[in-house]
Amino acid sequence: MTQTTAWTTETIRFTLLGVPEGVKVSWQSIVGEEPESVTNRPAQRLSIQEGPFQGGRLVITSHPGRVDISLAAVPTNPESHPTLGYFAEVSGIFEERLSLIKFPTVARLAMGVTLNVFPESLEKSNLMFRELVPGLDFGNDASDLMVQVNRVKKFPKISGMVMNRLSKWSQLLSQTVQYQNHEALATKHNHLIQLELDLNTSPNSKLPHADAYKSIIAAFFSEARSLAGVK
Repeated sequence: MTQTTAWTTETIRFTLLGVPEGVKVSWQSIVGEEPESVTNRPAQRLSIQEGPFQGGRLVITSHPGRVDISLAAVPTNPESHPTLGYFAEVSGIFEERLSLIKFPTVARLAMGVTLNVFPESLEKSNLMFRELVPGLDFGNDASDLMVQVNRVKKFPKISGMVMNRLSKWSQLLSQTVQYQNHEALATKHNHLIQLELDLNTSPNSKLPHADAYKSIIAAFFSEARSLAGVK
């Protein structure tokens, strides 16, 4: 797979909604070994399993009716943005691991991704933003842009499933300041374009049995790659 835009991955998440009571997804079923830590809060009916995975932090959070499987980049350098790697590679690994899980039958499925790319200047940031979101022109001096759109898609071959495909593009400027003896020594500015994807099955879609979830997972990742320009 190749990327038309050099998106790096900050977080990637897969969510099960409408999970039967008491059902959990084990960390071991994804990684093949025990998690680094497990936190249980019986009063809140909350369970958190977590540990290192693929250079990031894999966390499985089980709430009543919901399970989140989230992989997030770990900050290592205060001057740079945390990353798991390029989306083409990270998405392939995450999809492969999800395909190993025997899921319960649930009401809805969802996927979330946060991607970043770092233009060298405001001019290049504006140019890239216009290429990513064609048809919009805010002028060359515009900054701090944000555009959100939902494109609904039906999948007749997967029980007529309807997927919401929410994309949110943001143009940002991050600032890093180094201090010594309470005095600012250096300030670094980083231009950033962020793409947040939120894909989910419509509440009106009736999902097939869990045995068929592999095809839904494949559809989620295919759509996420398409929206991010991965070929």
